[in-house]
Amino acid sequence: MTSNLEPMGIYIHIPFCWHKCDYCDFYSLPLRDPIILEEYTRSVIKELELRRAEMDHPVATIYLGGGTPSLLQPGQIERILSAVHDHYSCGGSLEISMEVNPATVNRRDLQGLRSAGVNRLSIGVQSFNDAELRILGRIHNGADAVSIMAEVSSAGFDNFNIDLIYGVPDQQPAAWQENLKRALDFNPAHISAYLLQLDSSTPLARKIAGGSLSLLADDLEADLYDWTRDYLQDQGYRQYEISNFARPGQECRHNLLYWHSRNYLGVGPGAVSFDGWQRNINQPRLETYMAALQSGCAPARQVLETMDGRQRAADAIIMGLRLIQGIYLPDFQQRFSVRINEDYRDVIKLCQQQGLLQLDNDRLYLTPRAYFLSNQVLSQFVD
Repeated sequence: MTSNLEPMGIYIHIPFCWHKCDYCDFYSLPLRDPIILEEYTRSVIKELELRRAEMDHPVATIYLGGGTPSLLQPGQIERILSAVHDHYSCGGSLEISMEVNPATVNRRDLQGLRSAGVNRLSIGVQSFNDAELRILGRIHNGADAVSIMAEVSSAGFDNFNIDLIYGVPDQQPAAWQENLKRALDFNPAHISAYLLQLDSSTPLARKIAGGSLSLLADDLEADLYDWTRDYLQDQGYRQYEISNFARPGQECRHNLLYWHSRNYLGVGPGAVSFDGWQRNINQPRLETYMAALQSGCAPARQVLETMDGRQRAADAIIMGLRLIQGIYLPDFQQRFSVRINEDYRDVIKLCQQQGLLQLDNDRLYLTPRAYFLSNQVLSQFVD
């Protein structure tokens, strides 16, 4: 394989859950019989083998997401990671992240994951508040979250993220502040703080539409966000993306590949791949996916979008402006043959007048005022 290409990431989707959360619209299925996990592991390994000719970029990151990847046994994770090493060119400092549900692991499991090769965890706490967890439809409670967080460091992980959600129906500011403070008790390397956003198909969205629950007012959501930014900065975390904060040098390298518009390979039903010009998705049907691989064929894909040069540049602008440091214009011009400050002069000028964009020292970036309104800014770069 060639080694002078830009690095890529591999995303591996594990679509099983004990129970699908009420806010989730990712492709996932209830795990009815654990024996299917072994069949699925073999399918993922086979897809990794079959896809190896599609992207010859060196692999810098692997991310196991879901669903609930922590339903797999550490030995199954180890075999999947071994398949990546067998079929792809991997760097020596590979970041290998895995999402973990607090209700599905114990210290022994965590130690097994560490031995299997996982070196970064993303722990789906979402909240330490039992009432909020019930609204979200999570299967763990606050005590479960505290218990597993106490085990993470002792299992050998010093690089881990805690996922939290704000804007939960009826959430009080004090409850959100307590969630963040509890999270920092465990000294995570990284915090992801996401505003609750719902697809209309989810059970929680239907409850809100039916009037049994209410979302927070926009102004209160914005206040919670601003407080989060200030608090985490005071605690030594650097905001490097709209919803993500890290200790210096502990940013999620896999997600940075997305935001820098680098290539990534998606493995598993419903997983998305990007080759720089086209996004496609493995068709999200588990039975069809595994049947294809058991017969020795790569699973069917559907093209989500094919971009020309202008669309590709606009897509990279939208991704890059999510980063707090924004876009370095000379690098962008070299990659995409687009002079942003000329080709998008009118959009930039309007956003500057509104106090939402800043152009300085060859960098284009959102102002702090725009972080909570980012979609309104980013949409203006779509032709």
